[in-house]
Amino acid sequence: MRTLILAVLLVCAGTSASYAQVTVDSHVGSKIIALENLWSQASTIKDLKSLDTILDDAFVYVDPDGRLMTKAEVLADVKASPAQQVVTESMVVHLHGDAAIVTGTYRMKGVERGKSVVRRGRFVDTWLYRNGLWISIASLGTPTED
Repeated sequence: MRTLILAVLLVCAGTSASYAQVTVDSHVGSKIIALENLWSQASTIKDLKSLDTILDDAFVYVDPDGRLMTKAEVLADVKASPAQQVVTESMVVHLHGDAAIVTGTYRMKGVERGKSVVRRGRFVDTWLYRNGLWISIASLGTPTED
C-alpha cells in the first residue's frame, strides 16, 4: 500500500494545470487531488484496504444509475467491478473551511460479458478534514455522452 500511495503522490506532483485546478489553498488542494488519484488507482487494482482508509464509515455514494450506496456496498461493487482502468481528469477543488468539494470527469475501461466497454462521466466528491486527515464523506457520479 505504501508503494501505491507513493506512486500516486509522484504522479500527482507531475499533473499539469490543465488536468487539475485548485482554488484557494494549492497545498491542501494538491493533497486532495492526490487522494482522488489514489481512489482511481485503488479502484483499478481493487485495493479495498486503501479505499477503506480514504472513505468515511458513513460514506454515501449515488452511482450513475441513481442507486444510493453505503461504504460497504461501494467496496463490494469495486471488488466485483469489470473495470481495468479508472482515470479521473479535469479536477477542480473548492475549499470551504474543513470541507472540500471536488468536481471532475472520469473514464472507466473494462470488459463486460466478453466485450470492451468505456464509460465516461462527471463526479462530485465531498471531503472533510477530520482528526488531521482528509476523508471522503460523499460522492455522486453521472454519465456523460462521448
